[in-house]
Amino acid sequence: MRLYKSRSSYRTGPRSSRSVDGARYRARSRYKVAPSAKPEQARSTWRDSEELAKIRRGLPVFLAFCVVLAMVLPIFFGQIRRVMAPEGETVVHIQATQKGTPWSGHLAFRLNGAQQWTASMVPYEVIVRPGVYTLTVTGGGPPDARLLGVAPVGSQLGRAGETITFTAEFASP
Repeated sequence: MRLYKSRSSYRTGPRSSRSVDGARYRARSRYKVAPSAKPEQARSTWRDSEELAKIRRGLPVFLAFCVVLAMVLPIFFGQIRRVMAPEGETVVHIQATQKGTPWSGHLAFRLNGAQQWTASMVPYEVIVRPGVYTLTVTGGGPPDARLLGVAPVGSQLGRAGETITFTAEFASP
């Protein structure tokens, strides 16, 4: 069964109406042609071809935005964390407390040791080579609070596969 016109069946003269062509194809086809909408009926804007084209063009952009957002939001909210250090590496965790309670926010610091590292937010984790590390706080912290010190005092030895933690302790005025 053939559902298309061959090139030789096209007319070169005046065009035939769709109803004549439709009748010709319906006669040869077992498929039924859907009834056409009456022009006096109000058409929904959703079925408007221009609106539908806008939606189809915007859909890939929207889906890409959703995928990127789904990948980035857990990172911003701290839901993704490393469970353990990669083999042969050390994880250094830097945190801050104010009167014994954990505090997060802007705290500029420098990590010195086998590798040099600077950052400005706590809590913070960085993966570095094993070695001896010290933490120096250079600014920031809770508003109107003074830095009591960094615990533990002095340096820490980071061994492969281990996590070392530095805590900047602040007191309220």
